[in-house]
Amino acid sequence: MNDLHPWPERIADREGDYLTPDDLQDLIRYALSFPERLDLYQILQQQELAWIEKVLQQHGYTAGAESSLNPAQRLLAQRLAFCLRSLGLSLLLGDPLPLRQWTCGAMERHLGLPEALQQLQAVVQGSLPADQQGLLAPYWPELQAVCAPSPDRLEPQFVSTAPETAAPPALTLMEMFV
Repeated sequence: MNDLHPWPERIADREGDYLTPDDLQDLIRYALSFPERLDLYQILQQQELAWIEKVLQQHGYTAGAESSLNPAQRLLAQRLAFCLRSLGLSLLLGDPLPLRQWTCGAMERHLGLPEALQQLQAVVQGSLPADQQGLLAPYWPELQAVCAPSPDRLEPQFVSTAPETAAPPALTLMEMFV
């Protein structure tokens, strides 16, 4: 069964015809796996804070009050929570769309989110039994791909259409108010 292929698309591909026996068996397995996916979703929900705290400790955070987080750590924690929640939602639905709709920008890369995601994966996978690790396994590469720097996905850059000339001198205070 390919959990990463959304069912509406698979059904639409049939163009009004019945599902093939293989697709029907996949759909049955998918439906029967819902309790397992729901259990894992709830584990992700319950353990989110502890897992993120472990990753933040690898980034210099010492356990204590939340107010002790510096702004960059707080932002990284928010981004990790968003990633973990998107991962859980994709798992629950059996659809990678929640993961694919989010893009990682320069700010997230500057905060070290790609590395933190790898650390989060290690923490999460290390605290789950093998069968639950297997349920999450196809979704981690999708999540990593969102933030992976790639040459074909360049950061937007400012392009000037003005000719290259020297900038005019800045106005003095007297010139500004006259």
